[in-house]
Amino acid sequence: MTNAPGDRWTVTVHGSWKEAAPLWRPFLANDAPVTPFQTEHWLSHWYQSFSGRRDVEPLLVHVADSKGQDALALPLILRRERLRTVEFADLGITDYNAPLLGPAAPADEAGARSLWRAVRAALPQADLIEFTKVLTKIGDRPNPLVQALGGEVSNLFGNFVRIDTDYETWLRSLAKDNRKELGRFWRVFTRDERAQFVFADDPETVGKIYGHLTAQQSARIRSLGLPYLLDEPDYDAFYRELLLDGLKDGSAKLSALTAGDELVAGLFGIARGDHYSMVRISTAGGEWANCSPGRLLIERTMEALHRQGFRTFDFTIGDYGHKRSFEVEHIPLVNIHESVSWRGWGTVGYEGAKAFVKRHPSIERLARKVLRRAA
Repeated sequence: MTNAPGDRWTVTVHGSWKEAAPLWRPFLANDAPVTPFQTEHWLSHWYQSFSGRRDVEPLLVHVADSKGQDALALPLILRRERLRTVEFADLGITDYNAPLLGPAAPADEAGARSLWRAVRAALPQADLIEFTKVLTKIGDRPNPLVQALGGEVSNLFGNFVRIDTDYETWLRSLAKDNRKELGRFWRVFTRDERAQFVFADDPETVGKIYGHLTAQQSARIRSLGLPYLLDEPDYDAFYRELLLDGLKDGSAKLSALTAGDELVAGLFGIARGDHYSMVRISTAGGEWANCSPGRLLIERTMEALHRQGFRTFDFTIGDYGHKRSFEVEHIPLVNIHESVSWRGWGTVGYEGAKAFVKRHPSIERLARKVLRRAA
């Protein structure tokens, strides 16, 4: 643990979740405006699963004001690869990154910059600050990191649907084609007399469905020639323990379309309050493709959870057609890069150049044209 007192802010950095948890729990109260990725359920399992890696040093940052009031909690790590990089506790699986805000968190730019200077002074030696997929707002409050450091609009964005009406009214609000397709998918699926939609809750069913889900997802991603990390031991342990522990208190949900012993589609989500986020989905494909099992499972899950009181249905990051068919709203995200040593200059310069080109479409078109000719 390190502690860096200042005139306005006191910054404490812990090296484990167990040490940090007592200070962090006030930020995690039930009425705190956070996503399921900023809960004790997610964060405690994340640090438990990944803190043992040689390239990861946990940095759980707590900031209090001069009166001792909670201001900010930051779930960070120091990542040791080519560069020493301070980043969020993510490793490619936390869809939204954000600090947790306390009552003393600054709401103005000057206060945010003052707080960030205190945090940076307390962090270990590094080459680069790299915060990606950062929420610009936490509830109705501005994100002090964005106020202090700015950031460039990310190519990634969140996707969500908020249903404050009854479910049938929302369903009727969808475009006619989308609404009719969902009805047709269910009719096609249930032509098989074994077909059913289920929420798995007993350990045996959960183990069986989750095993099929992970195998399907791995096979599909690898068939596309894309890199896949989630079946590596530390990732696999993280998701399995997150699911099994979360089923006990409702912070994890596993829903599925099945036909006898066959998994047609599986969906693993995490929950907080009335907010449900989808984190892993798989489909069988083949003869089941005619009923679009992924879209069908999402819709069945949303309907069932709406009856339980859920209202925000978060499709998380990624611009995919099945998400657009639910007429989702977008959650803007930003990326922040700051060099801490000369070793970080190259990354910051490269990211700045990419952002400049993105803001100027004519330059982007010219660059693509030159690259095509060079190839």
